[in-house]
Amino acid sequence: MTKITEKQLFIGGLLVKYQNKELGVNVYELIKDNAKELQKANIDTTKINSANATLASLATKGLATKQKSAYNEKMVTYYKATNELIELVNNNNEKEEN
Repeated sequence: MTKITEKQLFIGGLLVKYQNKELGVNVYELIKDNAKELQKANIDTTKINSANATLASLATKGLATKQKSAYNEKMVTYYKATNELIELVNNNNEKEEN
């Protein structure tokens, strides 16, 4: 089983919400849609660096796929959770409920 940090688990949990979107989500949409949750978790929402680095680290671990696509007239990376990440998030949610 892959070891991930609390921050990776938190951002991964947000990423799982976008499973039904064909491309997944880019960091701009993730921050815009989840600003309050990110701020509560002390993740800077004024710059994309923190959230984007975490998304990239999930992809490096094979927990997210990534693909480039246009967004607001520029090319950005879209991330989508893999089944392994979905399982990690679901298992963590079950632990928190018990």
